[in-house]
Amino acid sequence: MFDMSLGIIFLAMMGIVIGLFMAKKNLKIGYIILVMMVVFSLSQWEMLTNGTGWVHFFTFFLFALHFYILDSYIQKESGFKLVLNILLPVFTIIMAAGSYSLAYGATLICAYIFYVFFKKKKRGVLMCIPVAMALALFMYSYMNADNVNAGATSESIVTVFGRDPLYFLYFGLNTFASDVVSVELVKYFEINVIGTGILGVVSILFYLDALYMNFRYKIYEDTIFPLLLVVSGLFSHTMVILTRWIFLDSMYAMSSRYSLQFGAGLIGVILTFAYIKRKVKGPGRKKPAPIKIPLISNIGVFVFVILVFAGNLLTAGNELRMAKYRMESFEKKVKVAKNFEYESDETLKTVLQYHSPKKTRDALRLIKSKKLNIFSE
Repeated sequence: MFDMSLGIIFLAMMGIVIGLFMAKKNLKIGYIILVMMVVFSLSQWEMLTNGTGWVHFFTFFLFALHFYILDSYIQKESGFKLVLNILLPVFTIIMAAGSYSLAYGATLICAYIFYVFFKKKKRGVLMCIPVAMALALFMYSYMNADNVNAGATSESIVTVFGRDPLYFLYFGLNTFASDVVSVELVKYFEINVIGTGILGVVSILFYLDALYMNFRYKIYEDTIFPLLLVVSGLFSHTMVILTRWIFLDSMYAMSSRYSLQFGAGLIGVILTFAYIKRKVKGPGRKKPAPIKIPLISNIGVFVFVILVFAGNLLTAGNELRMAKYRMESFEKKVKVAKNFEYESDETLKTVLQYHSPKKTRDALRLIKSKKLNIFSE
């Protein structure tokens, strides 16, 4: 329960950072509500109920905080903000981010290069150095770690592609489709691969539209916060595609565990659309004037808002329906875990859902000896 509480606290802190940005930019209340629906979406149930989920929420709070500070620094430089922009990514990558580091680091390097060209400041190149060094240290550590991917194929990507070339297309599209619907909804409504593929294409188009709008309407001149989130989300999608195809399940990328990192990109898209709807100062104007966008873009924004809103409502309803079943499952897990010394290997594998009964017993034995978690009672 303590771990879950930490997760909720850090998720709320991330929401506060994003909320501060929206309040500062005076965004419309409808978009604020939609963003908060995504931030606190129940599609993240797997992270919320996972004992180590709080680390993930802590990491994305740090991401949001740093993006907010970086945005503030680019708009108005100061020595204190510069120090924070040097120290925060190093701390985040080494102490918290784990495998999220690559998408985060790539986003920062893109941002610093953009800063060099946008502000004509060579300092941006120097700001890349600590990020690159921290990433190199993480990669060295990762390559020397003992990684276990239970259920992953040992076949090469060439072999898998030769056997089923469409698998990678479906897998990639499903990662983007999960921005709109959760895998539980796909199963509940029996949405086929064509349906998720179409949703994936639609989601990609909205990402591209958000990128286009950031540059077409020069939103970056006033803020790069939405752009950072969009780019971060795109890199996160890319990393999942490149590293999780090995499970040979096109639906795997729609797992709840990835909704947090994909959600960052989705929030960036919403903030971009919200920003062009607010009143901003036009060139040569003393009073605020609205950005005028084509009718087709207005329709696209409306469709996007409806899709995300409906997807979140349906997900929330489905998770409330599933809550009692998840509770029953957790109660069964607790019962088996407490009795691990007398349970069969097959029972441990089936109920606790881990491929190695020996490692499961070793872990539970350690927890029991320290009187932690379920053994603290």
